Amino acid sequence: MSMNTFFLKPVVGEELPVVEVLDIGAMPEGNDRYQPLVAQGLAHVTGFEPAPEQFKKLQERQGPYRYHPVFLGPGGPASFQIARYPGCSSLLEPDPAVIDMFVSIGADPGGNFEVIARETVQTVRLDDVPDLSAPDYIKIDVQGAELMVLENGTRALSSALVLETEAEFVALYKQQPLFGDLQVFLRQHGFILHKFLDIAGRSYRPIRPANPFQATSQILWADAVFVRDVSRLDMWGNEALLKGALVLNDIYQSYDLVHRLLAEHDRRTGSDTAVRYKQALNRPLPRLYLSLKEYA
Repeated sequence: MSMNTFFLKPVVGEELPVVEVLDIGAMPEGNDRYQPLVAQGLAHVTGFEPAPEQFKKLQERQGPYRYHPVFLGPGGPASFQIARYPGCSSLLEPDPAVIDMFVSIGADPGGNFEVIARETVQTVRLDDVPDLSAPDYIKIDVQGAELMVLENGTRALSSALVLETEAEFVALYKQQPLFGDLQVFLRQHGFILHKFLDIAGRSYRPIRPANPFQATSQILWADAVFVRDVSRLDMWGNEALLKGALVLNDIYQSYDLVHRLLAEHDRRTGSDTAVRYKQALNRPLPRLYLSLKEYA
């Protein structure tokens, strides 16, 4: 996770609005991306995790969390492919012809993508979930089904300011939408690509680098961060400007964009937050592409 310690609240010096977080595919994998907000009491989290063992772990958490053991999708029955490694399980079928080209991943017996069982499940459209708070920030990782979920969650998407989604550049699952499909859809709903995180790949077999979890040449996936179009800040409300600045500063270290949002808020309200923010920003600016995970 990010080691960012430059948080917005001490700089702003006033109460900030609480961010409504929607975490789709909330299986615990280390610290949550939005943990800095939770630690400061600045987030309410609604999560979806259908795997029973993972859901049980999440239910044991103390804090501003609410979880649903629901498969999000188009509504109706679907086949869930249970992989040897739970993080590779998906509503889509793994494609051995692609996966087995690469070192350290595999759909063959013993591989992390090997399907060990199939289960018929009932999917629910995100927009049909009752009493769902309008999210400000969406994080989604559902192993190739991200576009399927978003297409059936446009009402929830309409309130979001920042969205992070896992995206593949090579189809590891059969009939899987790729990054370009996600970008076109999100552009149609008012979002622009902001940055990539944790760009990852693997080496083609049999070439095996010293660290088999790193690529020699082939990019396979990344986490893509989108923001509501910041060339149209007239479409952002005053509270949205502060929420967006909070997410982008405390989670993504996007200091230049944070300043832009704060400056617009100052223009409307007559405050001087952006000036104080720039004065406090006495640190090296981060790289565009952040690697927040360590592959060992």
